[in-house]
Amino acid sequence: MKKHLNAIYTMHSLNGLAGSFIGIFIPIYFLTLHYSITQVFLYYLTYVIALFFLFLFASFVARRLGLKLAFLIYFPLQLIYLGLLYTLPHTPVPLWIIAIASATATGFYWYPLHLFFLSQAKKKEMGTSVSKLYAFPKFLKIASPLIGGAIAVFGGFSLLIIITIFLYIVSSISLLYLPDIRPTVHFKISLFLNLARKYPRYLFAEIGENIREEIGSIILPIVIFITFGSILSVGFVGTLLSGGGALFMLLIGRYSDRLKRTNILRFGAILTMAIWLMFFYAQGSIPFYVLTLLEGFSGALLLIPFNSLVYDYAQENDAPAEFIIFREVPVTLARIFVYGTGLLFVSSLNYLFLLPVIGSTLFWLL
Repeated sequence: MKKHLNAIYTMHSLNGLAGSFIGIFIPIYFLTLHYSITQVFLYYLTYVIALFFLFLFASFVARRLGLKLAFLIYFPLQLIYLGLLYTLPHTPVPLWIIAIASATATGFYWYPLHLFFLSQAKKKEMGTSVSKLYAFPKFLKIASPLIGGAIAVFGGFSLLIIITIFLYIVSSISLLYLPDIRPTVHFKISLFLNLARKYPRYLFAEIGENIREEIGSIILPIVIFITFGSILSVGFVGTLLSGGGALFMLLIGRYSDRLKRTNILRFGAILTMAIWLMFFYAQGSIPFYVLTLLEGFSGALLLIPFNSLVYDYAQENDAPAEFIIFREVPVTLARIFVYGTGLLFVSSLNYLFLLPVIGSTLFWLL
């Protein structure tokens, strides 16, 4: 099991490294091609809605073909998505098509990843295992957003996409070391309703966590690019987010196995509320950079213990596949809320920084 768990860490880390060169720059890429902020938000709104259904589709495929083959499908789908991005300046493709292509690839990545991890991780070491799953990719990609920004500035986004494609091809080799698992999934409405009745507080906390993640990973880079007009500034922010959380995640992972996770989450929620309130009032690049570094730390206080709870819940019900699918409901609702609200505040994006303040209060329901 340890060997297989290490293989999962390796694959996820290499995949994270490949994506980190361009991931934070996707909305910036659209803006440099003269798409409006409204169009960018509609792109992400299409993506999150499509992802919910394609996540379900990936679960059907994985049940028939196994998790390893589902992963194998992911890599060519990801290359198709990157190919569409590459040709966008020369062959304008509707953004909704690119959004669906991205959602298809994402569904075939995260569903098997969650199930692989659940099948190998031990409950008593869940916090430590989750911290490794999230921290190892951050260690590898600390400098890559800044490097990606430099490549985009001096070589262009086309070169950055080509490099990313090459890295994804290399990372696909790690699939050879994963076991072949065929999950069983029972699509019964009564089962999902029972999960909702059993974990009503979890549903709200999941919404709060995904609000924070979407604002930090998509909205913040957009605001920084629009405010300071610099791609390198966006890359620097990505590096600060990774660097701020990487070391801290491993530490939090150990403590989340020893301390009560809800206490860690409530402390992290208070800290997160304070940081995003300061983001709302921040002026100038230095305060933004400092707050971004702090968000990396506070995000670890929420991300690691909360996801440890999620995997615990999945294991204790003897229905991990069903719980992972059930989890997509609050995740999707949170993302729709973020981008739906974003469409109302395209001329005042800093107001979106108040959403994580509201979302963090939901952790107190746990």
